Amino acid sequence: LHQFPQRKRYGFDHLTLSEQIDYRPESLYFSHNDYADWLKETLGSRADSSVHGVGSNSRVARPFHLPEEYHHSTWVVQEAIKFLTKTRDPSCPWFLHLSFWAPHPPLVPPQVYYDRYAGNRDWRPRIGSWVPKFPSHLPGLPPDSATGPFRLEEIQNTMAGYYGLINHIDDCLGYLLRRAYGYSMKSTEEEQVWIIFTSDHGEMLGDHHLYRKSLPYEGSAHVPFFVSTINLPLPRRSSPALVCLEDLLPTFLELAGVPIPDGVDGKSLVKILRGEVESTRTELFGEHSGKLSNHYVIRGHHKYCWLAATNEEQLFDLEADPYELTDLSGNTALLKPFRESLASRLKNRTDYTYDVSKLKPLANSAPSGFWNPRAYETKG
Repeated sequence: LHQFPQRKRYGFDHLTLSEQIDYRPESLYFSHNDYADWLKETLGSRADSSVHGVGSNSRVARPFHLPEEYHHSTWVVQEAIKFLTKTRDPSCPWFLHLSFWAPHPPLVPPQVYYDRYAGNRDWRPRIGSWVPKFPSHLPGLPPDSATGPFRLEEIQNTMAGYYGLINHIDDCLGYLLRRAYGYSMKSTEEEQVWIIFTSDHGEMLGDHHLYRKSLPYEGSAHVPFFVSTINLPLPRRSSPALVCLEDLLPTFLELAGVPIPDGVDGKSLVKILRGEVESTRTELFGEHSGKLSNHYVIRGHHKYCWLAATNEEQLFDLEADPYELTDLSGNTALLKPFRESLASRLKNRTDYTYDVSKLKPLANSAPSGFWNPRAYETKG
């Protein structure tokens, strides 16, 4: 949950807590880890899920050093099955927050999943024409660096670890639904279940010579959002609607028949799920603070990005250019409605100053805050 203090229940009746795959006993915020405790109880006091040495933001990928049954994703789904089939109160409605750490680094899928993807030399990260023309990779680049340039072979191995972790989760969820349906739901046709699958962020995975999360680009910001049911009718369809994580709470409340309080961020998606409306919003805003602070606005098929630290702007046509290879911000007429929208949204903020007179459209050139100017040749 990444909430503090860790053992506070935050409204849950039962809490099995593992903030991450690695054990951080020295951390004020992550020292409690039921997975780490279970591993030591099962395999002995020297058992440690982090002994492979791969960091929690590293590009390095390798197989998990322990058998598959001891992997964090496997443990998570086993704990969920135990709750659904044994420990929950069968007379009460239930809500299960099942949170996998993967595919977040460390990129250590079980051996069979790593082997399935390792060695693929066909994968290529997407490199926009706005990215500097790097002469070569940078020797000595830290394994957790958020910016490249990265060697192709290195990123292909990173992809193998990332895709292996995703494949493992897919199989874990298939196992969960088969076991749970057989033991806790099939017994009564009256038990109706909504299943919503999403993620807190994506992964740049070498696109545009960038890595990790926190950025406004599709690799980082565009996450899966799937909805399914058991013993409930749901039309099989896809929707182009703009949705976000803030929509989860009001959606859950409406599905449960609970009034949505005033002031809740997000919009219920129930009418979209039922096919009654196509969308609940015309714009979607996103932001991230920190060293690479940024804001973005999606409207129609365009995405506008404001890199707050440098006042630089980018604009992409996600319909014609879904991989954001060409920055259209040189057409300042296209920028006007996005500037007006973001200015209105940020007008009462004290942590950001959005001054239209100081904005710098990048016009398909490189953002100045991402790469060391000495690391690449200046484009003509």
